[in-house]
Amino acid sequence: MNNSIPHYQSHFPGESYLNLHLPDYAWERRIIVYKIIVAVALFFFWLPNKYVFRTVVPAEDGETLIRDSSEEESNKDLSTGDSRRKKQYRKKRGKVVSKSAAADPQQNQQPQQESEPQPTIEVDQLKSSLFTTLGIFSVFLILFLSPNNLFPSRTVLRAPLFTRQECDRVISMAMKAASRNAQTATKDREELMLRFPELIGWEKDVLHGKKNATDFQNHEGWIQLTRLNSLLQTPSGWKKDRHKLYPTTDLNLITDPFTSEDREWLASIFDARLAPIIERAYGIWRGAVRANDIFVVRYDAEDGQDSLRVHTDSSHLSFNVLLNDDFEGGGTRFHHRIKKKVIDVQPEVGETLLSHAMILHEGLRTTKGTRYILVGFNSIDKKDPITGEDTSLSIFSSWLNFSWMQVRFREGAVRGTSNRRRRVREVAEEMDGRSESVDWKDSKYTTSLFRDLDYTMTWLADKFAPLRAGKLVNSHDSEKFIQLMDHAMAERIEAEQKLGIERSRASGYSSWFRGQNLHLDVFGNYADSWTERKDAEKKFRSENL
Repeated sequence: MNNSIPHYQSHFPGESYLNLHLPDYAWERRIIVYKIIVAVALFFFWLPNKYVFRTVVPAEDGETLIRDSSEEESNKDLSTGDSRRKKQYRKKRGKVVSKSAAADPQQNQQPQQESEPQPTIEVDQLKSSLFTTLGIFSVFLILFLSPNNLFPSRTVLRAPLFTRQECDRVISMAMKAASRNAQTATKDREELMLRFPELIGWEKDVLHGKKNATDFQNHEGWIQLTRLNSLLQTPSGWKKDRHKLYPTTDLNLITDPFTSEDREWLASIFDARLAPIIERAYGIWRGAVRANDIFVVRYDAEDGQDSLRVHTDSSHLSFNVLLNDDFEGGGTRFHHRIKKKVIDVQPEVGETLLSHAMILHEGLRTTKGTRYILVGFNSIDKKDPITGEDTSLSIFSSWLNFSWMQVRFREGAVRGTSNRRRRVREVAEEMDGRSESVDWKDSKYTTSLFRDLDYTMTWLADKFAPLRAGKLVNSHDSEKFIQLMDHAMAERIEAEQKLGIERSRASGYSSWFRGQNLHLDVFGNYADSWTERKDAEKKFRSENL
């Protein structure tokens, strides 16, 4: 956590209500530093000095006297002409420096500078390489096997986030947004038919099987008609194809017609409750949290999507909040890749499920009714990708955290591959196929390395971090917990106003809406925007929440 923040932000207000033992990340990181110091001192200084370095003393007759550095303290006066210590040393090592020197006592009476050549230092390269390798490996183990790394990577947590009344309000907000979508889509469809009257006949032919829809897939009007028809299908007004690989029936809080008041209200709840929970549970400074996608999802048992197949999310940390319970079935199933075991979690209304985004999971089938959830994909930034502002994220939560690095390497591999293909296509179109140099981050060798590192870190986390789920706060304490978190936030805002602290990511405010729908490279720099952001860039940038 950030040590420069005011005292009222440096502790978790709901600590007394925690039902689980969470790592003390500040203490754990001190222990990591102490262990690394000991490992460096041991493998890079003490052991090499004892076993790797040796002193070579040339003799007059060409023979040499060899002593290890471990014997250096007991033989400090070897070069001063002390014949008694030289004899003891020769006897100890079983070597003869010079037979002629032993036969002629007068030779030992010569001045020091003539009889005692300066010693030199030699290094045992094999032992040196061995201790260096062991030192690096020990530092890796210290970092990887600490709770700072293992606990966040595969731990799923349930925590209270909304009251039941607040959940009803979110569902009502979504229904109104879907209704606005449907009204707009109906109007746009009518205008489209007037612009392209041939679409009426084409649509009838496709419905009756006389023609194939692919015959018109390149027609501008047909593309728009397909999108509008999808939006008007049951449930009307809900998007069905926003997420390409794993489509859900959902509404995004920015691109769909939610109001600014809706987003401002949600941001206040996330700031007061969600961000501090993330910071306490996973050791991630709250100002480093940026939501890359927040949306409401519905699973319909009778008519619509009722489940979601196994997948991972496009972020560092994911959350979803159950908004209702008048349905049957549902829940989230988390998969262990190596042990092939699963954990099924069904939270209570208003509870959020928090987990690392790279855990395999699926939405279980809703068998009756409609299940509503609020979902968020959170990225953890060292700097804001839009403004470049430093977020004060600790290095222990970033480049020394293997789960964080894994996502960064995956982003680097995906962006590198995408950029390289785009540049090759541009070159082929504009330069008659002539080659063009690409950035080193986009080269096939670098992207291949990033992908291998992604796979390796995924395997390590699956192998050594136990997959587990726990309830952070008991159900009967949920309401008190929420009230306490809100009260702490009110005190924080009041104190900041008195101190003149501006709202920023460095001062501990997450980015919930303005920084959504972005692709980054391996170093967290802006790469490009999602298609829907490109179509509504002004709307995203106007959300200073």
